[in-house]
Parts: sequence; C-alpha cells; structure tokens
Amino acid sequence: MIPTGRIVSLDIGTKTIGVAVSDPLGIIATPLGTVRRGQAIADDIAALRELLKNYEIARFVIGWPLKADGTESENLPVVKGFEKRLMKEFPDIPVDHENELLSTRTARDRISHDPKGRADKQSGRLDAAAAAVILESYLARRGREAEGSG
Repeated sequence: MIPTGRIVSLDIGTKTIGVAVSDPLGIIATPLGTVRRGQAIADDIAALRELLKNYEIARFVIGWPLKADGTESENLPVVKGFEKRLMKEFPDIPVDHENELLSTRTARDRISHDPKGRADKQSGRLDAAAAAVILESYLARRGREAEGSG
C-alpha cells in the first residue's frame, strides 16, 4: 500500500518552530521553513497551517527534548503545551515523538561554517534543518522497525 500524505516534523522552541516535511513515500526529509513564535499558540498554529497549506499531512513528529541521560529537558513544558494545542487543531492527524538530542548540533554541522551558526539561526535555516534531522531519525527508526516485523 502506498501511503498518502506526508510526515511533518516540528522542532519546537520558545522563539521559533522548525518545520520539515517528508516526501509522499516517507523516505526523504526536507527542511520546509520556520514559524516565528507569536504572542499566543493560536498565532503559531495559524502560521503553521499557512506553511503547510499545500501539503496533505499524514502524521506529525515532534522533537522530544530529552537530555543525554534520558531525563526531560527544561523545554519539555513548552513542547507539551504546543503539542496539546496541535492535537486539538488537527484532531485527525496522529502525533509521534522523536528524541531531538543533538539535532541542532547535527544541523549546524551540515549547513554552517560558523561554529555558532548565528546567521543560520537568524534566518531560520538552522531550526528547519534541525526539524529535518529529527524527521530523518524518525524515518530511519520506522524503517528499522518495519524490517524487524517483516
């Protein structure tokens, strides 16, 4: 069966949300853009909806902020709050989590020559690339799980 829709990955922060999208077959992750956080989550959802308006979405994958020891990071309440609203606004789209540990560092290594990545951070490229790293990790894990069950 050929899947319909795309998997959308979100790297949720306090100032921005990086967004990446899969191809229709769920094989390739591509950075899509960044949503600058507004005064209210409703503003963020509206901006996300606008960014995704040309895509049929099959699933959301949210980068889950865990520390290296597996404990929750300080940003988890922000992520959980956004996830709750996302599920309310998109009730028919399932949501999965993927550990986002080192996603920003990996993304910075891929796209920037500046070790601090300031220009990429300001342009939003870094957050979108981090969302793509999260999505790549999710797609790879899902592929391994499918191989193990098949």
